[in-house]
Amino acid sequence: MVKAKNLETQAYQYIKNKITSRQWLPQTHITELDLSKELGISRTPIRRAFIRLQEENILRIIPHKGATIQEPLIDNKGFQDRLGFMELMLNDYLHQMQIREVSFTKEDLLDYVEKMSSLTGRNQGDEFYEAEIYYWQEFIRHAKNSYNVSVLMDTFRSLNQQDNKEIQAVLLECRKIKIRHLKRLAEYVADSKYAYARKEVRILMNQLSLALLQGV
Repeated sequence: MVKAKNLETQAYQYIKNKITSRQWLPQTHITELDLSKELGISRTPIRRAFIRLQEENILRIIPHKGATIQEPLIDNKGFQDRLGFMELMLNDYLHQMQIREVSFTKEDLLDYVEKMSSLTGRNQGDEFYEAEIYYWQEFIRHAKNSYNVSVLMDTFRSLNQQDNKEIQAVLLECRKIKIRHLKRLAEYVADSKYAYARKEVRILMNQLSLALLQGV
């Protein structure tokens, strides 16, 4: 029994360290079989470690398929901090695009906005999020710094895949707000109106922050 408990603790610490050190990122899929081979132990202590980590909201177990790593839970301040970070990153990107005189086309961006407009139903949050991901990927495709793009998209994902019920409710209720501002943003960059585009980013992030404070 003591040995089994020690093996469970070993598996638990190994998995948790991989996650907290960011060697395994959110949404990474892991399996008992792979970890059993990696650690040289049976699957039973790994299964028990999975259960402990799910109770801590670190993993989400998928029956018969392993588990996926959850986004770290954030509080309201963490949500607002991330909005502020995204605003800074996006406006810096827009400034660089203005300096480089990059020509944007709005057709693809507006196609994604149209797709989002059809996904405002109660049970369409995941589909809306997927369309929004495509919008932002298209929007920042001119960026030269791939690390900045990775960090920005990682931050975006951490907001949209939260288990925080209050944040989830805000994001679901603010879909129409996002649609309105993302449409304007696409039009501004296509017309090289970068000052207006930066203002639109700021207004969007402020609207989301205000919605959380007011508890929509």
